[in-house]
Amino acid sequence: MMVSQQVEVCLSIGKYKDKVLCDVVPMKASHILLGKPWQYDTKAIHDGLTYKISFRYNEQKIVLKLLSPREVWED
Repeated sequence: MMVSQQVEVCLSIGKYKDKVLCDVVPMKASHILLGKPWQYDTKAIHDGLTYKISFRYNEQKIVLKLLSPREVWED
């Protein structure tokens, strides 16, 4: 049986800063999955073709996009 825990994570991407309550489960990955509650709270729009997520923060449009494998490696 896998037991999950919750933790509040401070997240910043550029000028965007937020705190997200996350469920934490053991896995071999280093990604943050922004789920439905976060998408609902930020009124995020997901473009399924380009995999970009856009939302407004402090009256500014923020667009999140996937990193290329090279960008992931460099990060």
